[in-house]
Amino acid sequence: MSKANEVIRYDLGPLDRIIINDIASGLREFRVVSGDDHGYVLTAASGRDNRCEEFSHADIHALVKADRFSHDPRWYDEKKSMVRVRHGNINLFDLTETEQRQILKRHEIVELLLAAEKADKNFKRTDEYLGEVRTIIGGTLLQRNQARAAGDKKERCDQDFTMAGMPSTRTMRRWLRMYEESGCDVLSLRDGHHRSGNNYSNLAPTILALMEKHAAGYADRRRPTIHRQYEAMARELREINGSRESGAAPLVMPSPTTFRKVVKSIPAFDIHAGRFGIEAAKKKFAIVGAGLESVRAFQRMLADGHKMQIVTISEENGKEVKKRLMLHCAIDAATRCVTAVKLSETENKKTAVPLLRMAVSDKSRFAEAANCSSTWPMTARPVSVHTDSGSAWISTEFRTAVANLRATAEVAAVGVPWMRSHAERFFGTLDRCLLPSFSGRTFGSIQEKGDDDPTKSCSLLDDELGKAIVRYIVDVYHHTPHAGLLGLTPFQKWTELVDRYGVLPPPGKHEIRNIFGLRLERSLDQRGIRVAGVHYQSLKLQEHRRIVGDTTVNVMFDPEDIGAVSAWLGDGWVTVPAVHYDTFAGVHLDDWVEAARDLRRRNLLSAALTQNLVDEALRDIAALGNAAIARGNINGITTTAEELARAERETLFGFDIADVDAIAEGGVTANRDENGNRDRFANAIAVRGALLGPFPNDAAEGNTTASPVSTTPNRKPNIKLED
Repeated sequence: MSKANEVIRYDLGPLDRIIINDIASGLREFRVVSGDDHGYVLTAASGRDNRCEEFSHADIHALVKADRFSHDPRWYDEKKSMVRVRHGNINLFDLTETEQRQILKRHEIVELLLAAEKADKNFKRTDEYLGEVRTIIGGTLLQRNQARAAGDKKERCDQDFTMAGMPSTRTMRRWLRMYEESGCDVLSLRDGHHRSGNNYSNLAPTILALMEKHAAGYADRRRPTIHRQYEAMARELREINGSRESGAAPLVMPSPTTFRKVVKSIPAFDIHAGRFGIEAAKKKFAIVGAGLESVRAFQRMLADGHKMQIVTISEENGKEVKKRLMLHCAIDAATRCVTAVKLSETENKKTAVPLLRMAVSDKSRFAEAANCSSTWPMTARPVSVHTDSGSAWISTEFRTAVANLRATAEVAAVGVPWMRSHAERFFGTLDRCLLPSFSGRTFGSIQEKGDDDPTKSCSLLDDELGKAIVRYIVDVYHHTPHAGLLGLTPFQKWTELVDRYGVLPPPGKHEIRNIFGLRLERSLDQRGIRVAGVHYQSLKLQEHRRIVGDTTVNVMFDPEDIGAVSAWLGDGWVTVPAVHYDTFAGVHLDDWVEAARDLRRRNLLSAALTQNLVDEALRDIAALGNAAIARGNINGITTTAEELARAERETLFGFDIADVDAIAEGGVTANRDENGNRDRFANAIAVRGALLGPFPNDAAEGNTTASPVSTTPNRKPNIKLED
């Protein structure tokens, strides 16, 4: 239970791409040569440098903690590479929200098809059978869309939603083929509207249909050869050409190589099933689907919600409110370790997404805020995330976040709670072992509760319940022998599996921001981008501005770290640091808002707002200790775009930061002019030194020299939200 010298072994494969931010030489790309219990041997992934370098597990763990380690699983896999060839080197969060929704809709249909195939031993990918399954899937999607339309409210008949028609059986088969050929990469379901042309554009539709017909005939119990099927297609094509009108150009005969490509595009399972029977195919490919067995840590993560069997007290608008909270929980199936917990009033997507973020992020602040004696090191990138069909878990926001983590989202069928049995057992353990220490219990049934009224006897505050849950998980549950682990504790099982197999490294802070951050739109001018009263600037940003002029750009903003934002510059997300990066790196938006309120109170009759005043205010907020406790509270609500807009409008409006020597002596304040009159723009001065040196990450973006960019403000003041 010691907090010192804990090293996590990460699972790196020979097809993974590893990027290390070397302080001396910048970004370096590696791939794995070999690895054992002591560490890994890596070599450069490109170029002529074939030298090998050794990295111990402690070295890699230190790089991950310092956010200098980036990991792309199976990057060099042939199937993954082919997806990039067809659709570009992109992530799901690189696409527009419309395109993301389209891909996720297709992915949901494909996953329901695969689930139906797994559940029905008589499943066949024929038009007739897929037609029956298509109707069932349509009904399931109707129920899910109705739940999504209701959101966090009760379903009602007057809640409108739109739903596209179901694809044809042929389209469903095509999506299945693309998905399986890519190694189940969700981006393989992207359509071809972003590119032009196709491999058979010079062939007539009649020929394409003829090739598919005879290629499908290859999957036959008589087991014909590809050459025989090609000859059969050629004979039929010659007959078609012979019956064409005189003077009409004959149809072009495709080459044997083109026909072979069509045959090879048929899924191997379909070919084997057609040539040897469905049962033979299931036996041959059974190893592909290992069911719900979990061997490695974070191989399968379960997420579920549970109504706590206790009434708690909270204060809302000066009144005492009593209620039962919903516990959102994520559990690693292999080790039974709890990877994340969040409390809210209902099971909703606004809590489900932060739960996923907590699972892949460092949780030390939560353990420290609850005064835990042990640590909470269970942090990694999950391979798959399993949930029920509740509206919080099938929401577009949650499924998008799972896909952006390059994990698989699997929804259990209705009425089979044993598919999530680990989570259900943990909830029972929590109710039996933790809650008896407090009053106000509701128990699991009316018989257990008896005549007691929990709303009268309750005494536990919401925040106290959150701390108690974290303390119980970290110090008690993780260190209690578990029957399902043959007597090992979850912490011991975690240590054993991590030492044996390793885990996938968690996403870095820039990827976290792109996955879980707020998507905003902000103006771009000579001073860069402004969000929450903070200016963000980089050389790449201004290079883009010199091409497109003053415009608006899409921005990803992380309220938990306002030191940098991500800006979409047309061909990808670019990290843009704050002008005063050292001041705002790692600062939470709530801390900055509180510091801004303090500055407004103390700065009405003093000098103009300067960086040293900001630094002092942030230090004062951090010294109180309340901020750290609030950040480690599992009851905390994630900042929304609407709440950010309110903070900008009410607290951060008109704020500007300048160096100390840039401000003349006088009575100018953050929001008053030299005569003491209220003026929102009295302090709208140029930020000095914004482009005098390279910003953090400029080296990573290829920015080595500063371009001459004017820093003198010349736009007219306005009262837009970003100002």
